[in-house]
Amino acid sequence: SSRPITNEDLQAVTNDVANPSNRTITFNVVRHPKLGRLARKQSDNSTVDISTFTQDMVDRKEVIYIQTPIELVGWEAVDSITFSVMSLPASIDSQTFKIDISYENKGPEHNTVLIKNTGAEVTEGESVVIDEYKLDASNLMSKLPTPERGSYEVWFQVTDLPQHGVIVVGERNLTQEKPNFSQFIVTKYGIVYSHDNSETTHDSFVFGAWLNPKGRTAQQPQDEKDVVVERFNITVRPVNDQPPVLKTKTPGLKVVQGDRVAIGPEDLRVEDLDDPPEDITFSVISKPSNGYLALRGGLNESVVAFTQAQINNRSVYFIHDGSSASGVFYFSVTDGHHKPVYKLFNIDVSEITITLLNYTGLSLQQGKTVAALTQDNLAAETNGKSVSIHYMITKPPSFGKILKENQEVTHFTQEDLLAGSLAYHMTSLSSAEDSFEFTAFTLEANLTGQLLNITVRPLIQVAQGLKIPNGIPVRLNTSFFNVFELAAISDSDPVFEIMSHPKFGKVVQTSSKRSRKFVPAASFTFQEVMQEKIALELNGNMTGVEELNDSLVFVLKADNVQPAKGEFYFTVVPYNPVAIPSTKSPVPTTSPIPQTPVRIFRNGTASPVPSTVLHSTHQPSKNQQKFKGRNRWGNSNRTSFFSTTLGKPPRTEEFPFRNTPVRVESYPQKTSNPLLIILPLLALLVLIIIFVVVVVYFRHHRQRKQNTSSPQENPFSVPPNSESHSSLTQRSTTIPTVTVTPLNPTYSASPVLGRFLASNQASPYDTADSNVLVSSWSNGSLEPTSQIIHTVTPTLQRNQYWV
Repeated sequence: SSRPITNEDLQAVTNDVANPSNRTITFNVVRHPKLGRLARKQSDNSTVDISTFTQDMVDRKEVIYIQTPIELVGWEAVDSITFSVMSLPASIDSQTFKIDISYENKGPEHNTVLIKNTGAEVTEGESVVIDEYKLDASNLMSKLPTPERGSYEVWFQVTDLPQHGVIVVGERNLTQEKPNFSQFIVTKYGIVYSHDNSETTHDSFVFGAWLNPKGRTAQQPQDEKDVVVERFNITVRPVNDQPPVLKTKTPGLKVVQGDRVAIGPEDLRVEDLDDPPEDITFSVISKPSNGYLALRGGLNESVVAFTQAQINNRSVYFIHDGSSASGVFYFSVTDGHHKPVYKLFNIDVSEITITLLNYTGLSLQQGKTVAALTQDNLAAETNGKSVSIHYMITKPPSFGKILKENQEVTHFTQEDLLAGSLAYHMTSLSSAEDSFEFTAFTLEANLTGQLLNITVRPLIQVAQGLKIPNGIPVRLNTSFFNVFELAAISDSDPVFEIMSHPKFGKVVQTSSKRSRKFVPAASFTFQEVMQEKIALELNGNMTGVEELNDSLVFVLKADNVQPAKGEFYFTVVPYNPVAIPSTKSPVPTTSPIPQTPVRIFRNGTASPVPSTVLHSTHQPSKNQQKFKGRNRWGNSNRTSFFSTTLGKPPRTEEFPFRNTPVRVESYPQKTSNPLLIILPLLALLVLIIIFVVVVVYFRHHRQRKQNTSSPQENPFSVPPNSESHSSLTQRSTTIPTVTVTPLNPTYSASPVLGRFLASNQASPYDTADSNVLVSSWSNGSLEPTSQIIHTVTPTLQRNQYWV
């Protein structure tokens, strides 16, 4: 091979930097190379041997070293040139330039370590012979000493077969099982590559070459350094034997009236395996009747020819003339080698329309009169060029008005909805729903007769996911319906008007919580729900089903707020006595309810007490309710010894918000177990017998005590004014003493002060068995006088006893 000597390999300079162009540096060859020659490349690419050259010739890559094929060179060798350098008056003598010669010195012009690995060219679907002029690895012999070269031969093994053809050696195809052939076969007969006629332009195979002893089976050496691995490239010359194929089944385009749309490959696509998209040409035979075709950059000029490459780049446009009729144009397509293909291209014209995207209506919370109107409630889009959408209210709301920044409006835009500057204000609280009609329009289209509904959401918390047993009355409580907040803001008892009873039952009511007699209900109040006077009575046919979905539709009303329609959903399940063994069984409920008391007055109105929160969930016992308001010493009308007469507040009934689980009250059915009735009756009978015995015993014991005592033999019967009354100055340790501290010394109306202002007056409540130590005062000053007050014990009459 040959290679030019460049200034990267050899360069000489002088120190005359001020005028370097006038300094010629000349190289004179003293000793020429032995394994090659030094030459100069002419303008016609011919070469001439030289002995002298300049630095300028080296800079222009005109000096070339040509290696002469000599057997003594071997696989690698070293050559050299000796020269002197001169640039008068300066010079350098005896300089040596070394040259490394090896098959492994691959470069841009020689990319193989073999003598020949040039690759091959083949016509699509045909074959080519690979001979020693295309593949020659005989230079591997130069790695061996000359006497040993006759005992070896060069072998090849294909490690990666070609993808689009086969290699034929003799009369057999090369396979992975038999991939070997020798340099002798290549040199004498050659090997053949046959292309498979596929639409490909390139193929290749990878091989390894090594020296193998003659007479032995061809096998690659274990040492990878002894094997040369390279790729043999094959260039396939394509043959235009495939016509263009239309891949779009129905070429066509959808366009909006008056719009312009680019035609893309999804609208029109033709493929040709032999030609690029630039060579596939479309010709318009008949122009469209509702517009024209144009190219990007000249949309005002009609065209009748374009390529598939321009369609792929979306450079072809259809300009619609604004008419409402659809149209077509007739075209042909060809690659220049085959007959043209003729097709119709359809143009479907759509009218400009306005479509409502969000049309969910507006929801207003019960108890509130204003709700924001945003794009979440109302939004529209258009397919026209004008994207600004306007709304005109043709029929205003019956019970309110539409506000924009607190001003009533009849016209607004989509931008107003997006900015959130619109609101609905309900001015009349007599309806649970409202609506207004409107027209949406742009400069190109309009949408009339649209209605936006406005509904009131009930201010209620309804239990979710409840499963109610079938066949038994289930009392409702605040775990089913929670309208405490509505009762508080309306200062009234909310009313549920039933719009639709459950499909599988009905809502019933009773006169009291303990009553089992139910009658159908048309409405009920929240107070009745808290008192558990309302029940669900379901009697669905559960044959073959595990559950039934049902609901109760109602209208919730309260004072000073608008009514609201609501629906209570629940699931009906079969009644299971084992799962509900008692008359009160809890059912899973929703999240806890805040505990806030509501005071219900006698006239039926509710007085909310929002400042009070009851943290206790304990209910009063039956005994506490039974004796509520009674004096612990007897008659409730009797004034207590240590009580004061104060003003009483109005009588109210407290209904605290309790976090009460849903209770299902069931009643004995005809199929109930008789023991559930007999056992409680037996227990009650035993308690009555014990009570009678205790009463008889105490009455007998009291009569015996009365018989043993006489009222005339009372040693403590002393007149109040006697001297002995004042002579008792010591307290007995067995007598209980009570120290009374006045709440206000000047409060003369106190019953306690009234009874002890007179120091000599005996208390009617003293007994013969007790002495009371009393501290008396008068005129606001304390007067510590201690007296032992003796009183006469009154005689007990029949059926009287001390408590």
